Amino acid sequence: MSTDTDTRAQIMDAFGEQFSATGYPGISLLGVARTVGIRKPSIYHHFPGGKEDLYTAVAIRFIETTHERITEALAEGETFEDRLKALVRVSVEHTGATVSFEQRVYDALDLVSDETRERVSGLYVGQVLDPVVTLFTEAVEDGHVEGDPHFLTNAFLHLARGASLENAGVTVDLFLNGARAR
Repeated sequence: MSTDTDTRAQIMDAFGEQFSATGYPGISLLGVARTVGIRKPSIYHHFPGGKEDLYTAVAIRFIETTHERITEALAEGETFEDRLKALVRVSVEHTGATVSFEQRVYDALDLVSDETRERVSGLYVGQVLDPVVTLFTEAVEDGHVEGDPHFLTNAFLHLARGASLENAGVTVDLFLNGARAR
């Protein structure tokens, strides 16, 4: 990794930590620079658009990482229930600061330009939500569950965020007992 790339990653990491703790309005680029051990103008070398460019890069990195984890989860198991349990495990890994981080990414959408909002929200929908919607669309078509796949995705992901590894199966059962096709 080049020094330039390493510095860029360090800036993103410092921004991400501060963003998770304070949200977008509380970000101080001077604080980010101090954390990394650089001068504030160096941030603009790596992120010419400053705070909004940094937000975009950090949000996209988060979305891409989440997408990879969801893709891996959806490839696990042979059954619909196995895949749901794997998604619960992914959601459980999103506890504490990560859930806060995901919420912070969402909350910041009202504070950035329309272009950034469309880019970040479009990526989130396409890479995080759409694969799960596809799973539920297929499950509806196969008669495993009934209802709108978008609603089922939203309901399941919210339920999964409150689960633990120990109760992943119970969480899936709870969800399916309410959504199972009759």
